[in-house]
Amino acid sequence: MKVKSISKVAAVGFAAVVTAGLMAAPAAADPSPVTEYRTLAGAGSDTTQDVMNGLGNVITNGGNKVIASWDARGTANIKTKAANCDFPRPNGSSNGRRALRASEGEDIGQGGPGFWANTNVVGCVDFARSSSYGGGSTPSSTGNYTYVPFGVDAVTLARNVNGDLPVNVSFAQVQRVYRCFDRTIAGNPVSPVMIQSGSGTWDFWSSKVGITEVEINLGDYPCLAADTDSNPATPAVPVIERAQEHDGTVLNGFPTRVVPFSAGQFIAQGNAAKIASLTSVTVTDRRGEAALSGVRPTGGVVQQPVVNGTLNINFPLRRDVYNVVPTADLTNPAIAATFVGSTSAVCTAKVNDGGTQRSVVELFGFGVRSTFASPLDANCGYTNLRFGS
Repeated sequence: MKVKSISKVAAVGFAAVVTAGLMAAPAAADPSPVTEYRTLAGAGSDTTQDVMNGLGNVITNGGNKVIASWDARGTANIKTKAANCDFPRPNGSSNGRRALRASEGEDIGQGGPGFWANTNVVGCVDFARSSSYGGGSTPSSTGNYTYVPFGVDAVTLARNVNGDLPVNVSFAQVQRVYRCFDRTIAGNPVSPVMIQSGSGTWDFWSSKVGITEVEINLGDYPCLAADTDSNPATPAVPVIERAQEHDGTVLNGFPTRVVPFSAGQFIAQGNAAKIASLTSVTVTDRRGEAALSGVRPTGGVVQQPVVNGTLNINFPLRRDVYNVVPTADLTNPAIAATFVGSTSAVCTAKVNDGGTQRSVVELFGFGVRSTFASPLDANCGYTNLRFGS
């Protein structure tokens, strides 16, 4: 059942503060039980899957959970509605947005109008998790899809903590490494690792360093074609061309490797125990031997992505993270109450952390921006950033 048909869902009464009883609930990833078909079903970004799982556990209407957020990782199909809606799991921001477009009846080239991965998904997806804006660096106020920001992330270079690469790097060095102009940083060998195509993090990172998928596929960046460093302990380790985003274990045993990494995810993975105790969400700690690097922007001073355990929302490589909804659905009571505006359930959701009310978004490592700077540096719940896909 498409959320458009749930016109009688009240726009008021959404509870965004978790009760003490939730702490006894089972750990959550996909909605638990999977047959609990909630009002709003979403999929897509790996970056924001954990925080949306947390918000899915916290936000209720009339005692019922509202958000069903399906993980990016996993091989099993997902089933988002009681009738039909059994389809392959979208992994990454781009795939989540494509599934949403197919749910709206569009032809995205995967089997015909309304098909995602050769499966009819019309009416099956209500929102897409996205860690990138479909319009790139050029904001638009028109389009069939609205990118509603709910948090701020920082993306930086992750290095092997046991390697010799410097703790801080200049952004110019990062660009030169990923454009294959340099194979060293401060005289130390470096092996850049890509992450999966279609992820919002890779879209953001590649746009910042100035490379494109077309150029990569044409072989313009030979150092990205394969990982050529060696691991003395396990010399037969297969060549790695792309890693799943935010998985620092790709660096384990490889002291020269670097990979882009979400600071929000890094914080959440290190905060997994508290997150589990407060929200019953299991965050998998995939940091491995990864450590985040500080970055010096051109003409600036070094900034750290994380300061005192909190994300630096002014980090030069920052981005908003979004829940994407059809623009036509912005006035739907369930969509509006959940996502729209600074007083929406997502923007105001809190948990009781030892007597202190703590933002769920911040608990999962992301920053919350309360003031508007620009459409790409917007306040939580802003609804005038749009695109056609």
